[in-house]
Amino acid sequence: MKKSRLLSLFGAAIITTSTFVSCDSNSTEEIQSIDPLTKAKLETLGFDTETAFEDTFNGKQGISVEDIFLTEKQIEQMLPTVGFGNENNKHYRTTNIVSTPRVVSVYMDTQFNSTMQAAFDDALNRYNSLGLEISFQRSNNSGADIDILSQKLKRVRGGGIILGRSAGFPDTNGNPATPIVLNSDIYNPRRGGVPADAATVIAHEIGHAIGFRHTDYTDRSFSCGGPTSNEGDAGVGAIYIPGTPSGPENGSWMLACSNGTDRPFTSGDITALETTY
Repeated sequence: MKKSRLLSLFGAAIITTSTFVSCDSNSTEEIQSIDPLTKAKLETLGFDTETAFEDTFNGKQGISVEDIFLTEKQIEQMLPTVGFGNENNKHYRTTNIVSTPRVVSVYMDTQFNSTMQAAFDDALNRYNSLGLEISFQRSNNSGADIDILSQKLKRVRGGGIILGRSAGFPDTNGNPATPIVLNSDIYNPRRGGVPADAATVIAHEIGHAIGFRHTDYTDRSFSCGGPTSNEGDAGVGAIYIPGTPSGPENGSWMLACSNGTDRPFTSGDITALETTY
């Protein structure tokens, strides 16, 4: 996710700018350009490659683009699936979702301070209060269904601050993606204060991990500003969730970018969650 600051895209990350929120941080090292051929492939898939960079994530080599991490193999596998329309901004999910009923265990790195731990509990409670067929339970040990870790994330050239990144979307076996990484430059356990959007960022990355795309995936400029940008199918699917708004919705927890404020679920968000799970 980015903070303009921006929120995550596909592996998914959150970013911030001077007035919005994203997953990239301006205080970290600037990234290097990626191979032109790889860049062309990503652009064919509909990604904005301005912020793409070579990266190592969860022990694998690949590319971080928007707020998703992809290996070269995953990029190649996605290419044949290109083809998407110009749908209005609504709520969307990926083709694969988590099998239900399911209690998903989630571990929060103990390096995070008590305020971040409270934000984590708040994020889980937002889901659990809806009585869905998927629920979330805090785990005291790493190796849970979803691990949330602290890590310094690289700077995105010309972009906002990456607040967090998800390893992707659910797999074909119905399991959520793991891990989620939160930028230690922003959510530093040694800092006394925690940004107001901490619970939203955590809930957003969990949203990707269980199969939700950005609410404004067809036009990221709605929340991020700048030129019109369509994230595309991206090889993971973009299935419209019936009953959700036919246009962009302010305040959604799954907007691509955030202004740094706390954003509990909107009515459209709740419809999307209840319809999917």
